[in-house]
Amino acid sequence: MDTRKVQRTGKSTFIVSLPKNWATKNGVQAGSIIYIHQGDNGALTLSTDRSERDLRTRLDIGDKSGEHLVRDIIGCYVGGYRTIEVFSGHMSMAQKKDLHQIVNKLIGPEILEETINKVVIQDLLSYEELQAEKALKRIRTVVKSMIQDSLSALQSDNKELAMDVIQRDNDVDRLNLLIARQFTEVLRSGSVRQETLNPITTYNYMQAASNLERIADHAHKIAEIASKCSSPLPEELKEELSSIESLLCGLIDDSLSCLLQTNSNKANELIDKISEIQRRAQGMANSSDTKDKSELLVRLVLAGSLERMLDYIMNIGELTINLSHANPSHPEKSRG
Repeated sequence: MDTRKVQRTGKSTFIVSLPKNWATKNGVQAGSIIYIHQGDNGALTLSTDRSERDLRTRLDIGDKSGEHLVRDIIGCYVGGYRTIEVFSGHMSMAQKKDLHQIVNKLIGPEILEETINKVVIQDLLSYEELQAEKALKRIRTVVKSMIQDSLSALQSDNKELAMDVIQRDNDVDRLNLLIARQFTEVLRSGSVRQETLNPITTYNYMQAASNLERIADHAHKIAEIASKCSSPLPEELKEELSSIESLLCGLIDDSLSCLLQTNSNKANELIDKISEIQRRAQGMANSSDTKDKSELLVRLVLAGSLERMLDYIMNIGELTINLSHANPSHPEKSRG
């Protein structure tokens, strides 16, 4: 680590010299403009380029298709590349179809060029739009709607609504990948916007998004059961599901509010509350003497999924506590 002694020039200006190796590497000389970003943790990030970095990569996919190709493109996307040039010695129509489907599942990228053996994917999303807090709130809205509608579909035997919930899972995946991509960019550049984000905060937001995405997976699982359920549920189970639905959605709201406010006191209260509710979920599988196999399967899936959802909400509460200790200089926020 280099050290520099701060000097004063005139009555009020402090100056510090730049490391020669860094200046030479970045083409800095007398008269060059240096851009300085101040983070909320007090760190200063120096840059010689105010524009967004145009990161490019070339990806030879050979004969890859399906899930292998999906993973490669998503890896480049989360890695923060702005331009992905995909090529192959002989690109098949099936590979091009896969590429179009992958791009449609991501936020920002579009196919700008396509030839017989090449597809160029360009990210058109401005980094100014990469706002993790807004993306988290959007994920919360979608996840809550998935929980409400999956349980409603199960209670009302609405197969069409159940299928709609299953489709919505893709929206959560897209937003989750967007936040993961932002975290990569924060690590690379110091911060997308140093005034509002830092790596520790963005990391915890990414972890929260991942937990919300897993909650969505369980809503998806309940919707799948609802789409296949062949017998009506007993009234007492329907009433229990209505009560659980309200509790779950309220807990998701509270957990995310605690995180965005960095309110560790409320997070601890939330975790204690969840521990009590988990016992209700655990008892759902054993609360009936029915021998109906379809109902028994529904009860088992519900008990398992609801318990896991509560675990993930608890994880978000724990992230809040971690974040409050990681940024001890920042008092807990009071905004909503």
